[in-house]
Amino acid sequence: MVKKWLHIRELGGDPWILPIWVAVNDAISTGRVSDLAPEARQLGGYISIRLNMLPRIIKRINGQCKQLYEKIGERKPEHEFSESHRGVSFEINYDLKYNLIIDINSLLYELNACCDFMAALFEALHKHAGKPIAMNSAGLLIKKVLEDAGKNPAWFVILDGHRNFFTHEGTPNIAVDLTNAPTYDLLIMKENLFEFSDTSKFFRLSDLNDIVQGFVVARPIIQRHLIGLYKDI
Repeated sequence: MVKKWLHIRELGGDPWILPIWVAVNDAISTGRVSDLAPEARQLGGYISIRLNMLPRIIKRINGQCKQLYEKIGERKPEHEFSESHRGVSFEINYDLKYNLIIDINSLLYELNACCDFMAALFEALHKHAGKPIAMNSAGLLIKKVLEDAGKNPAWFVILDGHRNFFTHEGTPNIAVDLTNAPTYDLLIMKENLFEFSDTSKFFRLSDLNDIVQGFVVARPIIQRHLIGLYKDI
């Protein structure tokens, strides 16, 4: 049995959930709604932890890509592949390669999981505020909320597709697009490719950045919507 332990303090974390809890707790204290189920409150903790993880994963990816791009400055012509030339693979430090792959995979998984928990919280708070939605429809309603705010929610479908592929069907591998050198773009491959005409078999770091930016834009919109549930009850 565990008879003695330490909890690790959580300070200076992402505050996204806090204004939502203020609205919820105010509605509870004034008797407009009943207390919130512990399971729903726990969702806020799950979301906060992942929101604290995500920028650290992104920082690592950016740092690793910087190291990679600096290293490939040492390449020779025989290392370069094209449609007409089969080159020789360029060797880098394996820790750099696999830490980058791990963090890309982690970003897809953790960002997707965070979105799933936000959708679960969305459903729970709608129910708590007396405005229930159909089960498993939170994702569709969140997309509508984003569209009504003039934002394109397509990034989530793309994120979901990449995460599902690398969870159930394949493992990411990396290459570097030299087309506009010395400006580079990381290629995240779904299989080992020797030509890149089929865009369903790979995506770019810049595409991943677009997904992250879509999520960043969505956060305050979802937050305002959840706070607004308690303003007119």
